Amino acid sequence: MSLNTTSDMSLFELFQRIWKARLLIAMGLGIGTLVAMIFLLVVTPTYKAEMIVAPADGYALGDYASSIQYDDIAALPFWRPKDAEGASTDFYRFIYTLKGAAVAEILLKDAAFLKAINKYETPNITTAESLSLYLQKHIRVDPLGATPLRRIVYNHPNAEFVAATLRKLHLVSDQMIRRDRRQQSQSRIDYLENALARTTNPEQRKGITNLLMQQEYVQMLANLDEAYAAIIVEPASASPKPTWPNKPMVFGLFCILGMLGGFVVWSVRQMRG
Repeated sequence: MSLNTTSDMSLFELFQRIWKARLLIAMGLGIGTLVAMIFLLVVTPTYKAEMIVAPADGYALGDYASSIQYDDIAALPFWRPKDAEGASTDFYRFIYTLKGAAVAEILLKDAAFLKAINKYETPNITTAESLSLYLQKHIRVDPLGATPLRRIVYNHPNAEFVAATLRKLHLVSDQMIRRDRRQQSQSRIDYLENALARTTNPEQRKGITNLLMQQEYVQMLANLDEAYAAIIVEPASASPKPTWPNKPMVFGLFCILGMLGGFVVWSVRQMRG
């Protein structure tokens, strides 16, 4: 019983102290509100853009090409392999290429793109390595549950630039993988054609012909005007309002800190008195 009374008295005394410090608490609230307003005026608001991508397995893989095989010899892994979950390794290459130096080197040639980034970056980005570091810091790739889908997120003060950047990153990364696959497939076609010209055995010629047909299908798929490694499930779009700073949170935080500061000042004065 005495414990409850002591607790009640302590709480009562606390409210008494708060009431006595009300003037300084009100001053702290005003200062906190003013600081919050200044902070919101000074800080640069940022917008967030999101894009969801998925493996382009249905078209870009060699699955369709492998379905035309005539015997088991044509099942050799001359097309892109897949992992245990069925997603193409080119899709995972796309995810890591997205923020790599090779993509950064291509983007570095875009003067408008570089100018938009350097407007808010100090020191300015001038090399592919520094641009790659910037992308690794600001581009986030999140898995969507247990699916192979990925959500790509980017934050930037320019609402139009933030969504355009995700589209540009997808295009550059996907086209770079497509280019490499096309060159690889053409190299295999040249090799198989030479091997076919040197082979007289009917069984070997049949097997080489099947492999050659598969590579020609892969080459055809690589030349199609569509996404090769990653398809866009949800196009890139920017948030209609800035996602940072959160005005209610900023005002609440600074007001609480201001009132707490006012109470601390009153308590220090009481202790000194």
